[in-house]
Amino acid sequence: GDDAGFLNAARIKGSHAAIKSGMLAAEAAFEALAKERERDALTAYPAAFRDSWLYAELHKTRNFKPYMKKGLYLGSLLFGIDQVVFRGKAPWTLRNSADHDKLKPAADCAKINYPKPDGVLTFDRLSSVFLSNTNHEEEQPCHLQLKDGAVPIA
Repeated sequence: GDDAGFLNAARIKGSHAAIKSGMLAAEAAFEALAKERERDALTAYPAAFRDSWLYAELHKTRNFKPYMKKGLYLGSLLFGIDQVVFRGKAPWTLRNSADHDKLKPAADCAKINYPKPDGVLTFDRLSSVFLSNTNHEEEQPCHLQLKDGAVPIA
């Protein structure tokens, strides 16, 4: 849901949105394939999304995250006014900057020194994986493929 911006942050719900947006995309793709269209934009998808209950739900709560950046109390008050007075139809849309705009190169950041796990409050990774009862085969090849191996940092 959230990867494509379909998370309803006010309700902390996204599964239903992910499913519905996938269904709308599949219907648009099926329609294009039925008309033997290839390698073009699925123009039916944005219109189908805009006409769906999902758009109405997300549009109503679109200002939640920008309001909450003001803090819990002020953000809650502002969002409450947005929902009660304007019923989610405020004549404005607040914007957040993209997450990637906030990132800095690792060299510009202070190194975080984490304390050693104490076995009471904090635990090492191997113990946590054991306690989670996660089973997987060791030495699996990585499924992620890098376009440029020099880009990521370790």
